[in-house]
Amino acid sequence: MQLVFWGTRGSLPMNTPNHRLFGGNTSCIGVHEGDDMVVFDGGSGLIHLGSEMMQGDRTDIDICFSHFHSDHICGLPFFKPLFDSAFSVRLHSFGTNDATLSEAMGSYLSSPIFPIGLDDFKANIEFVEHDADARVTIGALNVSACAIPHPGGAHALKAASEKSFVYATDTEHDPQGVNQSLIDFMRGADMAVYDCTYDDGEFDTRRGWGHSTWQEGVRLALAAQVGQFGIFHHEPERSDDMLLAIEAQAQDMMPQSFVTRDYMRIEL
Repeated sequence: MQLVFWGTRGSLPMNTPNHRLFGGNTSCIGVHEGDDMVVFDGGSGLIHLGSEMMQGDRTDIDICFSHFHSDHICGLPFFKPLFDSAFSVRLHSFGTNDATLSEAMGSYLSSPIFPIGLDDFKANIEFVEHDADARVTIGALNVSACAIPHPGGAHALKAASEKSFVYATDTEHDPQGVNQSLIDFMRGADMAVYDCTYDDGEFDTRRGWGHSTWQEGVRLALAAQVGQFGIFHHEPERSDDMLLAIEAQAQDMMPQSFVTRDYMRIEL
């Protein structure tokens, strides 16, 4: 299994001299098993995946969404395969949220927010809604979901073959107790990424915002005996130096943890 990190930042894209090392694209990860691929979320990083696809032979893609907030769907209107009739694009969602994916995208891609709508795309587009406990087979990959606390609804996602990868972003933890269902979902995964927007010292002033801390992510990864842990969904203004400092602290807690960065590729 290969992971390609097209976007690792949270909330909104960033591009400053202090965002060169870790990047500024929002959430998008490609999971590959041989010739098969599934993509988790369609943040601004999806744009660069689309440009790569236009240069290759693949003409179909499955994108699974954790939820429908703008930083996780903003890449779709700029995803070049959507404007090519040779492509088939399947957009997957899981469980119950405040709206369906098609409703959310229809609202986002409409006046006065955006100048084009769903009808302007040329690709064959399919919206696929799954129950929260569904197990979806996409080529050699099995994809499943786990509900996590976030305003409007959200789900952690898992891709499994011989290896397994858990994508658990946009979730708020309860300082009074661990999220046991998420620990069970992550248990024994070869790698997991988690919503590490804040640190424990910032968390009290950001309660109710739907996000967690890198320390809580490490604690969950240790409890779930995850092989590798990726700090993900970085607070937009975290500079490269800040993220390097967080990485050093995280590795004191869990040596096999690291801060994810745009365009990194990992073989599991």
